[in-house]
Amino acid sequence: MMSRESQGNGIDLSRYAVIPVWYSCNNDCSICMLANVKHKLGTVKPEAFRSLVRGLVKDGRYDGLILSGAEITTFEYLERYVKEASSYGRFNKIQLQTNGRRLADRDYVHRLVDAGVNEFFVSVHGLEPVHDAITRVPGSFRETMAGIVNLSKFPVNIITNTVLTRCNYHGIVPLLRLLCDGPICELHMWNYFPMERSDTQDMIVSMHDVMALFPDVVKILLATGKQLALKGFPECISPGAPCFVDSRFPLNLIQDDFWSEFGKNGFATCCFREICTSKRCWALSRAYIEKYGDEHLILTPRTGGQQ
Repeated sequence: MMSRESQGNGIDLSRYAVIPVWYSCNNDCSICMLANVKHKLGTVKPEAFRSLVRGLVKDGRYDGLILSGAEITTFEYLERYVKEASSYGRFNKIQLQTNGRRLADRDYVHRLVDAGVNEFFVSVHGLEPVHDAITRVPGSFRETMAGIVNLSKFPVNIITNTVLTRCNYHGIVPLLRLLCDGPICELHMWNYFPMERSDTQDMIVSMHDVMALFPDVVKILLATGKQLALKGFPECISPGAPCFVDSRFPLNLIQDDFWSEFGKNGFATCCFREICTSKRCWALSRAYIEKYGDEHLILTPRTGGQQ
């Protein structure tokens, strides 16, 4: 079974670097990876931002730049920062990771595009009732979808981001159908990162249930010509094109406090680690194994030349 990397499809996040700039947000998501740590993280000041961008330009390995935060569009000086990054002429793509709500203001989108943004990574976690329950902001789904419609009026890439949890599992197929019918160039579905050693919120979806989604998901993708990247899942569960497990991730220049918290996930745990030839697979988290076991009957080690 071939990985997405060997197929060469989709955006290559390993060519991107992320600069998280700002840690305020206009949502209150129950799945937020920053919930327990954002109070420790500070705003990246203009001088520090300039230094980080210049460092990436000098490094020369990254031609994509991602600006993120908690919610980057709530940052007052975002346009100024985008113009700074764009001025070096180094980055083919300048992407915003966003919940998309402020993009419902078309004039704001116009200003961002004029500043240099040409790619948007927009989080949509369910159809309206589920999305609003996850964000804990009534009306957030409608604002996000209005933002996607606005983006379709500009020459930009639109990528959607959905975190798969037990909260949205049963609505994933209709959500993907809706997104595939829209102006989306690529869809991403992320494994839930509990940011703790146990799944105390009962959010993690079993790999049995993940794989049960694939027949309907693949059917939708084939009918619409779209593709779905599965992020943070074991590579060996991939159903193949046009749905791929993609283990490529960007360089993330976030502060060290985040990585201490992230380490609690304990990813890359696999009963086949010693014999599998995959070098980048995220395998399972500690919390997953505590909840569902090591899945030795589902996971399949790669051998020989497969990577």
